[in-house]
Amino acid sequence: MTQAQRSLDKVTTGDFSAGGLLNRQQFEEFFREVQAQAQILGQVRFEPVDAPKGQIDKIGVGQRLLRSATEATEGSLNTPNTGKVDYDTEKVELPWEVSMETVEDTIEGEGTADTLVELFANQMSADLEDLGGNGDTSASGVTDENFITIVDGWLTYAETDTDTNTYDHQSAAIDKSLFKELKMSLDPRYRRDASNLRWLMSEDQKEEFKDYLTDRSTSAGDAMLMTGQEPTPLGIPIETPVNWPDDTIMLTPLENLVWIVQRDVNMRFTDEGEAVVRRDLYGIYNLLARIDYVIEDTKGVGLAQNVASPTA
Repeated sequence: MTQAQRSLDKVTTGDFSAGGLLNRQQFEEFFREVQAQAQILGQVRFEPVDAPKGQIDKIGVGQRLLRSATEATEGSLNTPNTGKVDYDTEKVELPWEVSMETVEDTIEGEGTADTLVELFANQMSADLEDLGGNGDTSASGVTDENFITIVDGWLTYAETDTDTNTYDHQSAAIDKSLFKELKMSLDPRYRRDASNLRWLMSEDQKEEFKDYLTDRSTSAGDAMLMTGQEPTPLGIPIETPVNWPDDTIMLTPLENLVWIVQRDVNMRFTDEGEAVVRRDLYGIYNLLARIDYVIEDTKGVGLAQNVASPTA
C-alpha cells in the first residue's frame, strides 16, 4: 500500500460529513498528502502553528551553531540565540462539489467522493506552491488577481527585503554567467555546503538552459542530447515549482523557505440547500485554512532578475 493510500484511508470525505475541524492526525495526514503532490512543498520547512499571528524560531540555516561547553558548570552548553521570524496568516478556502452523476455512474459509488479527496489534495498542493512563488498582495491588473493577491509569497518576501542578494541579468538569456553571479552573491557560509542549495526556476527556463548547453560542444551538452541527463549548474540541482515566473531565478537552501499553516483547519460539507437541489449534487465541500510564507534569512537568498523569456 502506498503512502497516498495510507493517507486516504485515514482522511476521507466521511471524516467531514458533519463538518468541523480536522483533528491533529487528520491534519498531519492530509497535509502530508498535499506536500507529496507538489514539487517543493515537501522539501521546504513546514511549520504548523496554533495562532493566526506570531513568531517561529529560526533554526539557524547557514549559521555557525557550535559553542564551547565548560565542564562541571551549570548551563555549560551555550545555546546560540538564532532569533525569530514574524508570521501573519491569511485565510484561504478551496471549495469543490461532487455531482450526483459522479457518484451514481462509477463503480465505486459513494466511495468516489473519498477518491476525490486525493484530487482535492492535488489541486490544493498545486495552488499552495503556486501562491508560494507568485503571491503578491500589492499586485494589480494581473491575471488571476484574486488569487495572486491573497498573501505575499517567497519571491515577494525576498524582493522587498534589503538583505536579499539581487543580480540583474539585464534581459539577457539564461547562461552560465547567471549561475556564477548568483552563487557568488551569497555569503560564503551559504555556498560552503552547496548540497543544501537549490536553483528555483520555471520549467521553461530549465529547458532553455538545457538547449543552451546542447548547443555547446561540451561533454555535458552531449550527455543531455544522448541520455536526457538533467543539468546541475555548479553542482546544484534545479527545482521547478508550479508556475514559477520565467524572469526570476532564486538560489537558496530549501529549508530557508518556510510554509506556515495554522492547525485550525476546517472542512465543511453540505448535501442540503438550494444549490445542491437545483444542480443535483451529491454534496459541496469547502476547506478553510490560514497560511503564510516567510523566509528565515534573506541573506541566504540570491535572486537573478530580468532574465529573458525562453524562446519558442
